[in-house]
Amino acid sequence: MPADNYTRVRPTAAPISTVNAPRVQYVEDWFIYDLDITGLAAGGTDNQSILIQADSDFKLSKLMLMADIAHAAQTAANRVIPLCTMQIVDSGSGRQLFSNPVALGALFGDGTLPHILPVPRIFKARSSISITTVNYEAASTYNIRLAFEGTKLFTLGG
Repeated sequence: MPADNYTRVRPTAAPISTVNAPRVQYVEDWFIYDLDITGLAAGGTDNQSILIQADSDFKLSKLMLMADIAHAAQTAANRVIPLCTMQIVDSGSGRQLFSNPVALGALFGDGTLPHILPVPRIFKARSSISITTVNYEAASTYNIRLAFEGTKLFTLGG
């Protein structure tokens, strides 16, 4: 295959109308960052971070979730959708992704039907994604597994 199929050219941070914007070549490679939230009790809060590796930026495009209560078996008909909210903060920019915490059922799909972001989100290398999850269910303790699917962006030529 020609090299064009493996490399893409993207502008650096500059207005789109800038004719002479510097160009950067990069290679995209499929990647998933995962996060396990185990034993999130009713009324509980979990704070965790995903560290973005130093070798590349990460372009997030899909969100997936698997959850269970006490590791009980599930079918498509009784799939657990945790009654939890989540707030995500990009430490690289300091921005919250939502104005208020959002229900997990509105953010994440499952492995067969992931939630596809309308606009991919780029997280800088060496930054972190801070995630706060709150269980607002009255009695259930959840085990939650999250997958943040996207591509690593490897810059070519320094």
